[in-house]
Amino acid sequence: MIQKRTFWEQGDFGHAIPRIEYMAVICDGDTDEDSYLECSDHLRICKARNIFFNFKSFTTKRSAKYRNNIIHEGEVGGRCKRFNKELLTARLDEKSYLQSWGHELEHFESYDDFKVDSEHCDYIFERPTIIIKLDAAVNMYHHYCDFINLYLSQFINGSFSQDVDILWWDTYSKGFIDGYFGDTWKAFSFHKPHELISYEKKTVCFKNALLPLLARQRFGLYYNMPLIDGCYGSGLFHAFSHHLIHRLNIPQNGPLLDKVRITILQRTSPTRHITNVVEVSNLFSYQGFQVVQFTQGLFGFHWFGHRWRCCRNPDRCSVFGLA
Repeated sequence: MIQKRTFWEQGDFGHAIPRIEYMAVICDGDTDEDSYLECSDHLRICKARNIFFNFKSFTTKRSAKYRNNIIHEGEVGGRCKRFNKELLTARLDEKSYLQSWGHELEHFESYDDFKVDSEHCDYIFERPTIIIKLDAAVNMYHHYCDFINLYLSQFINGSFSQDVDILWWDTYSKGFIDGYFGDTWKAFSFHKPHELISYEKKTVCFKNALLPLLARQRFGLYYNMPLIDGCYGSGLFHAFSHHLIHRLNIPQNGPLLDKVRITILQRTSPTRHITNVVEVSNLFSYQGFQVVQFTQGLFGFHWFGHRWRCCRNPDRCSVFGLA
């Protein structure tokens, strides 16, 4: 039982429990126009209302990725009736770009004259907004760490609405380029994501915001995740798989009687390339197999993204890694 409990806490829905238990209010007020900020331990996940970020110090020209220095004193805050500055400071103990929201919130202050209106804001996000810092989009392993942590954050937040805005908090001068896996965002929002670089020198206000769990937390979810030996079958990852299949409207034609479906993943990199892939494909075709998207057998050289590829496969699929 201890082994199962540990597995549930490390790689399943139990991973959310400490974040929920340690959520604490940093800023709140008495009216709908007042601000609200609630964060977990280490500022790993936060929920906010009526806050602003002033990007007057953010210059996009030649801006690098993963910058921690675009928000300074006086450039983030709200209007709080009660503001626990000591609690905010105490939770700045894991400041790193993809570990927490420490660098973005450390200068949060309360301003008596602030309101979410055209006088104080150059742009207002009216819809609930997911503000997310992102890992490498060119790598399936790293990018899907973004998505699984966002999925768990939605459980913590208590909302899975797709009528939300998404702000890609990416400091690269050319923005966040998501050519390979960009369609996955459709599982989280009906609307095209916004780019941080579009708000250079502007004050941006949010009526309702979620700052979710990030991809590279210390002992976090999937990346840096310690996992006890001898257990498998995470309910969280299983639910995430079916969530994507459902939200992305991926059809499943089958299974078919007396047929086994095979998918061969062929890569162009020299060290992970199947040199005799045509011969292998012909062998499967000769044996009466079908090569299709929804598969019962997945073949390919092992790599980290291989595991995420399983998120779009049915439960009955077997995976074979070539060495």
